[in-house]
Amino acid sequence: MTGARLQLRAALGWCALVAAAGLALGAAPPAAPRLEDFIVPPGSKQPMKPFMLHADLWVGIDQRARLDTTAFSLENGARCCPVLNADSLWAVDYTWIYPHNVLPSRWYDARELLRVGDSLKVADDAAITFTFGTCRIGVRARTYEQARAEALRLWPHEMPERLKGRLRLKLERANAQLKRQSESKPKDGD
Repeated sequence: MTGARLQLRAALGWCALVAAAGLALGAAPPAAPRLEDFIVPPGSKQPMKPFMLHADLWVGIDQRARLDTTAFSLENGARCCPVLNADSLWAVDYTWIYPHNVLPSRWYDARELLRVGDSLKVADDAAITFTFGTCRIGVRARTYEQARAEALRLWPHEMPERLKGRLRLKLERANAQLKRQSESKPKDGD
C-alpha cells in the first residue's frame, strides 16, 4: 500500500472524527490522529464518543436512537453498529469527501477518493484539506454478516439529493473559513 493511500485512509478517518464531532468553524483542531485509531476490525469495542452519534442525514432511523459501542468497519468510508433497544436495526454510515486542494474539488465516495488519489499519484507528504458528509441509513438484519451484505447492497452510487442540500451550507462555510485563513496568513516580505 502506497504512502499516499495510507495518508488518504488516515484522512478519511480524521475527517469523520472532526466533522462528525460538529466542531465549530474556527475552533482549534484536535491533535493529529493516528491511522490505527480508525482501523476497526469487526467486533472490536470502541468507547462511545460524540463523533459516533453524528450524521448529516438520517434515513429510516430516529436521530435519538442510542447506538451500541461495537462498531463494525465495512469498507472505506462505511461502518455500522447495532441500534440499542430496536429489534434487528443497524445504523450504517456512508461517507462522501470534498477535498479543497490537491485533488479535483468535488464530492467523492470514500472508495472513489482513494482510487483517484492513487491514479493521480498524490505525494506521500501532500497536505489535503477535506470537508465530509455522512448519510446514516437504518438497515434491518439479525446478524453482522446480514447487516454487512445489506449495507453493501444498498451502497449509494451517488450522494442523495437531500444530503447535497444539507451539505451545501457546510461546504460554503468551510470554503469561507479556508479563505479567511489564507487571507490572514502573513505574506512573504511583510
